Amino acid sequence: MNICKKDFRSAYLALLSVLFLSGCATYNQDISDGRDLAKQGQWHEAEEVINDTLDSSQDHLLRLLEIGALAQYQGDYERSNQLLEQAERLSDTFLEESISSRSWALLANPMQGDFQPTGFERVYINFFKSLNYLALAEQATSRQQRQSLLDAALVESRRIDLKLNEIAALNPSYDDIDGANKTFLSKAVDWLSGFYTGGINSDDYVYRDDAWARYMEGLQYEVSGEYDDARIAYQASANLYDKGYTKQYNLPKDAGQRAWLDTIRMMKKAGGWQSEYPSLAKEKLNKKYQALLADYDKKPAEIIVLEEQGFVPERKELNLMLYASPQSYSLVLEPLYTGTHQDANNASRWFSMVYADQGLLNLFANYQAGGAWSTFAGVFTKRIILGNAGWRSLRSVGIDKMLNEAPVRIAVPYYDPVVLDNTQTKLTTSLGASGAAKEQSVRMTSLADITMQVQLSQASRDIYETLLRELLRNYLAYKVSSEVQDETASLLLGLVGKIAVLASASSETRNWSTLPAQVRLTRHAAETGLQSLNYQANGKNFTLDPFELNKNQIKVWNIRNPN
Repeated sequence: MNICKKDFRSAYLALLSVLFLSGCATYNQDISDGRDLAKQGQWHEAEEVINDTLDSSQDHLLRLLEIGALAQYQGDYERSNQLLEQAERLSDTFLEESISSRSWALLANPMQGDFQPTGFERVYINFFKSLNYLALAEQATSRQQRQSLLDAALVESRRIDLKLNEIAALNPSYDDIDGANKTFLSKAVDWLSGFYTGGINSDDYVYRDDAWARYMEGLQYEVSGEYDDARIAYQASANLYDKGYTKQYNLPKDAGQRAWLDTIRMMKKAGGWQSEYPSLAKEKLNKKYQALLADYDKKPAEIIVLEEQGFVPERKELNLMLYASPQSYSLVLEPLYTGTHQDANNASRWFSMVYADQGLLNLFANYQAGGAWSTFAGVFTKRIILGNAGWRSLRSVGIDKMLNEAPVRIAVPYYDPVVLDNTQTKLTTSLGASGAAKEQSVRMTSLADITMQVQLSQASRDIYETLLRELLRNYLAYKVSSEVQDETASLLLGLVGKIAVLASASSETRNWSTLPAQVRLTRHAAETGLQSLNYQANGKNFTLDPFELNKNQIKVWNIRNPN
């Protein structure tokens, strides 16, 4: 019997290696093919590949998001809005089908359930729709049509506001995480929780509000001539940048300066703030932005360039093996790295940052389990301490025996690091015989950082939910095989069950992958007259055909830069 068990474990580990190393044509690979085409600016070809990949009912919402974004990049704004409107309705609806889908995913894997967008992805549905309406307004052939489209853009801005208010109400504010509003008890809970999450406080990474989305609300109001509403939105944005948004997403200080500049401009345009805005300008604006404010008094029109650059990172899968450690009354997770050397390196860095044992309690448990070397080795593992009582509970149902025969595979999501384009950009505006002006852009948001930080904020939940799911699935397969009386049949059935559970284990690797990595803004006070624009970014040139810029007109040029 011992020989049979040894053969069973050997066969299991051999098949485990084959499954990991051989790989297969998966959802991730198919999506990667579409993303590669998008990175080359081949929007239509990328749409065809992604449309074919996301053909299941569980991926319907994600398909609408991806295709809706790609339609916008192709300049097909009406179709983009139709797709994103369907996505909007689905993302705000919780049907019975979704409940059953989520229940099935708990026993199978998250990829078997309906795609659920994150909070910021839901916000950017309306962000994209507002840009579509703004672009359609630029193409309008009558004042009435233009105003109707601008009104529709404002509706999307108000929807953004409602969603952000909902998100803000459910999450701690920047004041909260700075400690200004924390009670002693909540501070103590945060301190203790750090022992179990590798020192990471999830509140630091949560998506709590969006300074850039609120800034865009202000822009939509300004374009529509509603200056007081624009002031309110710009000021809300400026306060968020100052309180923590700039620091959280590693943005330049110019982002907050730009928001304060536009707040003060709206005070001047709306009127009634004559005694307030001069002191506010002196308090909030540095010399550069005070000079820009003065420039707006001299020039009657404005040119705005929105550059959506790059792509958010791809969500990938990190594989972990779960072992039992009876001597320390705990379970141990050890990463199993696959793919290229770079893939393994990135996965290792994510594991060390998010999951590895860094708290004193975990280090002490590692020391108890194997001495000083095990304490150091804990940097490369994750120990889940159950204690004597918890371990007795596992032993009473035989889970310790199950883990002794073969480890359990756990899969969690992770992201590769992203380096944003930091090269200087330049906007050149041709004024005919009047000369030229040059402006550089400001990074106003980093969706790449938001994407990764949302994952960081829910990493602890991911690991424990996945652990419970895979323990349950493996235990069910183990119990079925253990009930068979014939020893050989039991071992074979157990092997088949283990392999089936192993092969179907997966993490949620879906995300809205065609979102830009960052958005850069250039605003330029301009003279009226015939204009042509050239925008340079990292060696690439984008041009806009000549157009007539009129007094009090705001010309918005939205650029999708895939590189």
